[in-house]
Amino acid sequence: IADMVVVGVMEVFDELHSLMSKEKGLAGMAENVRQGYRAGGRAPRGYRLKKVETGATREGGAVTKSVLEPNEQAPLVARYLKGRAQGKSRKALVDELGISWPKSSLIDMERNALTYAGHTVWNRHQEFTKNEGYRGGSKLRPRSEWVVKENTHRALISREEAHVILQRLETSSMSSSRRTPATYLLTGLLKTPSGDPWYGNARDQYRTKPDGKYRYVSQQAVESAVLDQIVKDMLLPSFVKKLITEAKKFYQSQEQDPAKHFQPKINEVTQKIGKMMEFASKLDDPDPALRQIEKLERERKLLLDEARKLVQENEAAEAMKDITENDVRKLLQSIADDTQRMDREALKDLLSSVVDRMELDPGDWTCQIRYRIGIEGRNKVASPRGFEPLLQP
Repeated sequence: IADMVVVGVMEVFDELHSLMSKEKGLAGMAENVRQGYRAGGRAPRGYRLKKVETGATREGGAVTKSVLEPNEQAPLVARYLKGRAQGKSRKALVDELGISWPKSSLIDMERNALTYAGHTVWNRHQEFTKNEGYRGGSKLRPRSEWVVKENTHRALISREEAHVILQRLETSSMSSSRRTPATYLLTGLLKTPSGDPWYGNARDQYRTKPDGKYRYVSQQAVESAVLDQIVKDMLLPSFVKKLITEAKKFYQSQEQDPAKHFQPKINEVTQKIGKMMEFASKLDDPDPALRQIEKLERERKLLLDEARKLVQENEAAEAMKDITENDVRKLLQSIADDTQRMDREALKDLLSSVVDRMELDPGDWTCQIRYRIGIEGRNKVASPRGFEPLLQP
């Protein structure tokens, strides 16, 4: 009996010691984050881990901790995330940027948006228990429980862009993390005034259930009415003026040579390639050196692409100084004409980039379209015509 009691007591002490060790470990990780260091784990795509000395010593050696610094993939990651903040689909960006990363990796990058905005984030994930899964049935904790230390490393996107990406992942039932083929153009955008989404079903209809009772509307009727209204709104003089105002706010002239910061790094990589080529020519087996040269060439191409993009943005800013209402009206008319020829994937991308949300009331069938002006999602204007009967039930 005494042996059984001793064993039982020791098991309790072991469990208590394990819990105390866990709490101390978690507290240490949280404190690391509050000081701006990594709490462990590998670096997200686009960054590498860099060891820095903390000023403390342990057993005669300097204590080091990890921070993030951009690597050669950073420009491509930034372009992808900025595209997502603008509302572009993953498929369109994969094709446009020529990336081959798996879909799961792309989703993780979007969930890590605050990290890419220059913040260190910890405590995002729920505890996982074998055979039970994640606590509460969700992989991610509520954002209110995250530990965030701002401005700890170089950002690849703005804080506003990060919040746009996270908001879409969290609030849209057809969010960018679960984008389906564009069978239904308005899923993810079309909601009731109370916020209930309209879903597509297998009978060429949209449906919603705001008060426990299903309401249905013809897919063709609502999509046709919405597209017609968007085209009408885009060609209104008041809309054109608002667009010019917001575009000039965004496209402000940059420095005279916006790509000059990239030139030293491009020169450095070019010199490395030259030295590696010379080294490879002297080897009996040049394959390892050639693989390194190939890696350096990819890095140089990314840097050149990013520098070229900055130059193009600066040229656009200069062009905005001389743009007129007539120029914008012609451009919007061209977009309106293109909607008749676009495939559905491209059309859904267009809607996602210019529309913040649509509210269709299943009671009186009135609708309001709220537009998004500017890539950061901060400038929004309501449909100039306000609420109008959109269609009949």
